[in-house]
Amino acid sequence: MKLIDCYVSAFGKLKDFSYTFGGGLNTVKEENGWGKSTFATFIKAMFYGLDDAKRTVDDNERKKYAPWNSTEKFGGSLTFEWGGKKFKIERFFGAKASDDTVKLYDLASGKEFTEGAGAENLGKRVFGIDEEGFLSTTYFSQKDFEIKSNTSITAKFNEVCEVQDSDAFDKALDKLDEKIKSLKARGDKGRIYELKRKITETDDVIERNRRAISSAETLAGERDALIADRDELAAGIKSLTEKIEKAGKREAFAERAKRSAALKAELAAVKEKKAAFDGTLNGKNLTAAQITDCEKCINDFYDVSTKVDMLKDDIADITAEFSPKKAVKPTKRQKRLNIFILVFAALLCVAGIIVSVAVHLWGLVLLCAGVVAGFFAMGKRDNAELTEVYERKKRELAVAEDCKVQLEKGLNEFFARFDFGGETPDFRQRLNIVKDAAKESAACAERIAKLTEEINAIAAVGATDGETEGGESVAELNDKLKTATEWYGEKVKQIERVNSRIESLDETADSLVYSEAAKNELKEELAACEKELKILVKTVEFMKAADESLKIKYRAPLQDSLNKYLKLISGADLSAVIDTDMKVSVQIGGAARDTEFFSKGYRNLFEICKRFSLTDVLFTGEKPFMILDDPFCNLDDEKVIAAISLIKNLSDEYQILYFVCHGSRA
Repeated sequence: MKLIDCYVSAFGKLKDFSYTFGGGLNTVKEENGWGKSTFATFIKAMFYGLDDAKRTVDDNERKKYAPWNSTEKFGGSLTFEWGGKKFKIERFFGAKASDDTVKLYDLASGKEFTEGAGAENLGKRVFGIDEEGFLSTTYFSQKDFEIKSNTSITAKFNEVCEVQDSDAFDKALDKLDEKIKSLKARGDKGRIYELKRKITETDDVIERNRRAISSAETLAGERDALIADRDELAAGIKSLTEKIEKAGKREAFAERAKRSAALKAELAAVKEKKAAFDGTLNGKNLTAAQITDCEKCINDFYDVSTKVDMLKDDIADITAEFSPKKAVKPTKRQKRLNIFILVFAALLCVAGIIVSVAVHLWGLVLLCAGVVAGFFAMGKRDNAELTEVYERKKRELAVAEDCKVQLEKGLNEFFARFDFGGETPDFRQRLNIVKDAAKESAACAERIAKLTEEINAIAAVGATDGETEGGESVAELNDKLKTATEWYGEKVKQIERVNSRIESLDETADSLVYSEAAKNELKEELAACEKELKILVKTVEFMKAADESLKIKYRAPLQDSLNKYLKLISGADLSAVIDTDMKVSVQIGGAARDTEFFSKGYRNLFEICKRFSLTDVLFTGEKPFMILDDPFCNLDDEKVIAAISLIKNLSDEYQILYFVCHGSRA
């Protein structure tokens, strides 16, 4: 058997991936994380499907390899040759096993195999072993080196040893074990225990029936007394129910009266609070537009006031510097002279800076002369310009002061409509007082309306039957009713139990005869089951002895093959022994040593050789392909070289897909 090619639509890290297999050794050398183990799992999944029995993502193949993009098709196809024919399997996976689809085609005819001969259980049909057997033979995974003996491998050995109907042997043994467990399982289970329990129960029933016959008359008297008590309790319950209804109406009226008084008290307080706010408003309504206009006027007033103060300060500064009345407007000649002096001053400053580079002292002299000349020219000009500024500031001050007076007058007229209690806070404080009063007054009015509505609703209910005082409370009456109801229920249950027992007593004679007959039948069946159990146990012992003899037949060739591969890889003259449960021990110094005493590298070495030898012994006809997922990573350099040489030799007989990440093991 050999693989031809495959296509991976989406499987773990592999997407839209194709691979063509060659005969013999196929080496896939890629770095860690490329998806080598994913590729190996994909090939296994094409034959056996996905293992999704475990919960963790690392162990659940369906969760681990499902594409993150839900639109991608999860799965692919694989073409292989088996029995001289070429086949193609297409398998796609869903969220659960029932959503999976699988198809198998004969490439020669192009036809799909029909149900019954299709792709279901393909791995078992091709290799002759189930998935666990496959993982213990031709599939070398990094995750699990250990070979686990199971019925699938045993059945394959039976086939090799030419023992007919090995599956029937396993099925028969399973049925015998199942039958034994059904008769006598561990603990208090099985048909034999059940029969003994039923016999004991039947004895109890017989004894109870005999005791019950003598108590029939006593039960009848008890029932009559219970019925009288029940009727008396029923009358008391009816009376209590009527009293509770009246008390409920009475307490409801009292609660409404209490609520009405509280609401009225709150209404008086809210009205008083509203009157205080209405006093501030002095009966005037304050609209949102008025508030906005007032805020703008206040801001304008304070802005103009600030401007007046600034203009007065500017005029005072100008007055302190010179007298505007004495200032004389300069002539055109004086203006030209001032310009000439300014230009000359600028030239002196530039010359001073340049000369100071070479002669520091003279440079400073020229610079100072330029500065003095500039101040002289500026001084000539300031008196005329300051006169013009002074006049302009005076005009602006007059306009600003007039505006301030008009704004202050308007604001005073606006706030004169309200009552501030004799205080005269600034304009902003007065506006805030008025705004708060309007807001609180509106809130009080809304609350007054709601309180009045609720008070009127309570008054409309009034008393329903005129009874407003006296009597027990609803809680007290309910306690009495609860107690009476519990007693009534208990009496009813007691009557039902007595009636049930009396009805049973009416059929006591027939029941007693039936129970005794049933007991005899159970005892007969118990004797038959115990006899059958002895026969089944002895049969299983004989069959297991025969099975052990069969395993011994394949132990010798398996052990010879194991030692052959062990010597080829290790280079040492090691002698290994393998038992019928696939457990290996090594002969050292005449004593058998368990492989657990060896290093991890050696333990891996033993498992590798065991797999090679197991594959040799199991597949004597058409050889399967082998998948090696970097199995030599724990071997030293010398053993790696020997192991690689071994798989090269094996590739003459087997098609091998060898995954490796490091060049030293390629």
